[in-house]
Amino acid sequence: MQDLHHGQEIYSFFYIFGKWGILGIIIASMLLGIIIYKTLIISKKYNLNNYNELLNKIIKNKKIQKIIKIIINIFLISSFYIMIAGFSAYFYQEYKINKIISSLLLVILCYITFNKKAEKIIQINTILIPIIIIIFIIFGINNINKIENNNLIQANNNYLWIISAIMYTSYNSITLIGLTGIMNKHLKNKKNCIEVAILTAIIITSLGIIIYLLLINMDKQVEIPMLYIANKFGGIYKYLYSITILIAIFTTAISEGYSFLENVSKNNKKIYKSLNIIMCILAVPISLVGFANLVNIVYPIFGVIGMIQIIYILKN
Repeated sequence: MQDLHHGQEIYSFFYIFGKWGILGIIIASMLLGIIIYKTLIISKKYNLNNYNELLNKIIKNKKIQKIIKIIINIFLISSFYIMIAGFSAYFYQEYKINKIISSLLLVILCYITFNKKAEKIIQINTILIPIIIIIFIIFGINNINKIENNNLIQANNNYLWIISAIMYTSYNSITLIGLTGIMNKHLKNKKNCIEVAILTAIIITSLGIIIYLLLINMDKQVEIPMLYIANKFGGIYKYLYSITILIAIFTTAISEGYSFLENVSKNNKKIYKSLNIIMCILAVPISLVGFANLVNIVYPIFGVIGMIQIIYILKN
């Protein structure tokens, strides 16, 4: 889930709007729940088992299908580069290590992994995400009394927070629709679809609000807000968060990068290897744009583009 990008997204899309950001989080979570429900219902109704089958069902126009697939692939490679930038931002923020050195280290690890069996690394995410969610919840509950209200940004109800909530929903739905589109075989009936959608909305709302409340403790601008806050509270939280953040960045980078390579190469090993080299070489200079800058530039753009997919989902 994009919520776990270490607080930067919650800060950029919600926290900057003051108290209206809380309402934005709730609205975005509800919209994501509705989109997930609609996707699951369509998959169940037509017995769809993968993302391509879902696209074929909801979009009859082959040209638009092709455009959506291109958008997905660009989003995947962009997310890969954002993870590389996040990795270098972590080591610079925490230890002042040169960003080129740290990004190069992760790029080499990714390159080697892409040439081996990346699927096993990707599977770690299925275990890791629930653990991160639990850590965030415990972290938030135990430190809720340390919130410094004087740091809260002054609310400005110019209604831009509504647009921001929609953009957040839209770009997150790009990958969520792909994931929910392959869950058909795991769901028995409509009731299960409703349960999954509601549970997802509750989790996203809870995490978003917890991160938002913790951000109130941030008294200076940093690229990875949650890392700064964890260090501020100290103790076990600092080390626990540092470990999970590094594992999460690595597994997400592998997941996004591998999916891009597989989609574009289409089982052609020669193309796969060439793309792997090019993608990894470009990762270092692109990561120097900065984690926060990439998040603030890339995700809003995909927020606008992702609306195409949402419209087709809701129309069915």
